[in-house]
Amino acid sequence: MPYRVRENLFIGNISDAAEILQNGSAEITHILSVLSSVSISFFSEWRSSLVIPAKEIKKVYAGGGGGGGGDGCSGSVEEDSIADGGSKSSLSPDKILYSLECAGKDLKLVRMAVPIRDMESEDLLDYLDVCFDFIDQNRKEGSVLVHCFAGVSRSAAIITAYLMRTEHLSQEDALESLKQSCEFVCPNDGFIEQLKMFEEMGFKVDRASPIYKRFRLKVLA
Repeated sequence: MPYRVRENLFIGNISDAAEILQNGSAEITHILSVLSSVSISFFSEWRSSLVIPAKEIKKVYAGGGGGGGGDGCSGSVEEDSIADGGSKSSLSPDKILYSLECAGKDLKLVRMAVPIRDMESEDLLDYLDVCFDFIDQNRKEGSVLVHCFAGVSRSAAIITAYLMRTEHLSQEDALESLKQSCEFVCPNDGFIEQLKMFEEMGFKVDRASPIYKRFRLKVLA
């Protein structure tokens, strides 16, 4: 069962997402999947009995390349590329930034997937802007579920950063606020370190900042 964090914003795990994708939801209209793979087949690999229909809208790479045409879903989906140039990001240009698809029962849900592993060395900062845009836009017309595998680290890191930016909360206060909704959330130490950088940069990913440049050198190393 997803936990309500704010109006039209929920956090959950892969089981919550699978339930909604299979059976639909009276409330949730959009899903942000933060998993190690963007492919919908991740759900079938997790549970072999699951077959979730999906129709690709587009894929965007860190270099800014997007593919795909009209969405074919009910409702509107912003399809402009929101990726920064590969030279500005710590991600390699051939790395998928996100994928967007219609998915689930009657293809009524819009799912965005970003490929983040639950590892301390994993990049989080370079995915924040696309996640924020997806959450911001789709909370206006429906409700968004942000989920990872266990609903503890990756999804919690994304939502903590979102609360920091939208409510101007410190990393500690934002995480504490999230724990009021879902007490067992616990982003890994690497994500916590990046969230503190995000706070130091003024709640934005400032690629001109010495803080970001140090982070990028660390990632490249």
